[in-house]
Amino acid sequence: MPRYLTQFFIRFGLIAFTLLSLGPVVWSVVTSLLPLSALTSKPPDLNPLNITLENYSLVLDSSRGLFSGLINSFIIATFTAAVGLVIGSMAAYALARLNLPGSNKILMMILATQMFPGIVIAIPLFLVMSRTRLVDTHFGLIVVYLSFILPIVIWILKGFFESVPMELERAAAVDGANPIQTFRYIVLPISLPPLFATGVFAFIEAWNEFFFAIILTRINVKTASIAIAEFSGQYQTLYGQMLASAVLASIPVVALAIIFRHFILEGFVEGAIKA
Repeated sequence: MPRYLTQFFIRFGLIAFTLLSLGPVVWSVVTSLLPLSALTSKPPDLNPLNITLENYSLVLDSSRGLFSGLINSFIIATFTAAVGLVIGSMAAYALARLNLPGSNKILMMILATQMFPGIVIAIPLFLVMSRTRLVDTHFGLIVVYLSFILPIVIWILKGFFESVPMELERAAAVDGANPIQTFRYIVLPISLPPLFATGVFAFIEAWNEFFFAIILTRINVKTASIAIAEFSGQYQTLYGQMLASAVLASIPVVALAIIFRHFILEGFVEGAIKA
């Protein structure tokens, strides 16, 4: 195939992928700026003169619970990502370097936990959380989120730690460093990009989670995703307010990706190259 045709198809594919990715986002922003009457008319009235910020002012009303939902989501996602990174990095390093007996079986067991759909464990999990009085608590939701985010963190970081040159760790051992000191002073400083990338991934997973949040929360720990879903009622769905809430809930994740984009890109590139 001629080179210019190859470049044409590559560019066409990239443009198509970009449009497909951005299309729902653009439509969400447009919908959030239109009144309900314009959205429910057939066809939808997209006249720019109908643009209003009324949906945003309504969803920011404290009685709708979005603001408290954003705070709860931030607390839960932050602690889930932080605890997941601390425990996951140590577990991943141990499985990658310390020649633990049965490490392969442990890895397969960790992987097997990801094979079960959430609905399978929903009822037993709710009973356990209810009897331990962890329903509708930040701690309870963090523990549940760690149960499915931690295995992913371990698998991602284990692959990176295995790619760290053994010569660095042997040199540290010659200088008298034990495995913990080697991990803390040698491996962690050169692993910041993958750690940031994995941490952002864990934060986004916890921030967007909906299934367990709707089962294990009531009033006190209602997350942003639950607050957004409540704009859909039995008799009416407030599309504009729902999409305005979704746009506001997306801002922290987008800001996080922009602030740490250098570390995220570097982490994924290093992982791709070293894998």
